[in-house]
This record gives sequence, structure tokens and C-alpha cells, in this order.
Amino acid sequence: MIVRTRWTMPHTPEQLWPALCDSRVELTPRCPVFCLGTPRPTECRLPEGHGEVGAARQCVSEQGTVRQRITVWEPPARLAFHMEETDLCFGQIVDGLGDVFELTPDGTGTRITRTTTVSASRWFAPALWVGLKSVHRFVFRNWQLRLR
Repeated sequence: MIVRTRWTMPHTPEQLWPALCDSRVELTPRCPVFCLGTPRPTECRLPEGHGEVGAARQCVSEQGTVRQRITVWEPPARLAFHMEETDLCFGQIVDGLGDVFELTPDGTGTRITRTTTVSASRWFAPALWVGLKSVHRFVFRNWQLRLR
């Protein structure tokens, strides 16, 4: 399953890149899926302090952590990583999860494309798709507020 979200922000790719590596969520979610159990992100970080291919990345939610490994590191244009392990509830049914962020200059700002590829049980796919799409939008809204 592929979940892709595009968002445009009035910032340069260089201004947005740090949010991919170190961001804290300050918003209260408006989307009801978070009330239904979708993990709400609180922070993403590079625990080793630097980014490069092979470095670790972590995303923390109120319910646990997703530990990732960076597979593409091309600042300020492209970042990709895959999940190595998680203690979140969906870890039991997700066989693989990878993300790609692409930042493309677009007129007076930047178009961000986030593509999440998931391998999971077929019966769980619709709920997972809705949850991931909500997380994508939630994170982009948070970046928009932080970078004002």
C-alpha cells in the first residue's frame, strides 16, 4: 500500500529540511482518528545527532517509538528511511514501512511530497491508510505553524 501526501509551504527547501530531522509537535490534533487510537506524533529526531545514509532516525508518539534507518540523504531535496522496529501496536501487523520526503521548489515556496509504503495485512489496510494520511497532514500542519 502507498500513501502519498503533497503539501506546499511558503519556505525554501533549506528552511524546511531541519523539520525532517528534528521536529517537535506543538498542535492538538483536530482529526478524530487520533481519538480512535492512531498514534499522535510528538517528535522526530536523529538520535546520533547527525544524518547520513545508515544513520538512525526516531519518531516518537504518545504510544511509543518507531526506530528507522536512513537510506537516502540528499539535503535539502530528498530523505528516505525504513522502519527497523517499533513498540507501537501496529508493529504486530506491519511487515515493512518506508518513507520518502521530497522537497521541490515551487514558485514562492516548496512542495513537499511524503510517500509512505507499507506492507501489512490486507484486512488492516483501509484503517492504516486513513491513519497514515492523517499523520502526514498533522505533521505538515505542525511544520507550517512552527515555521511562521
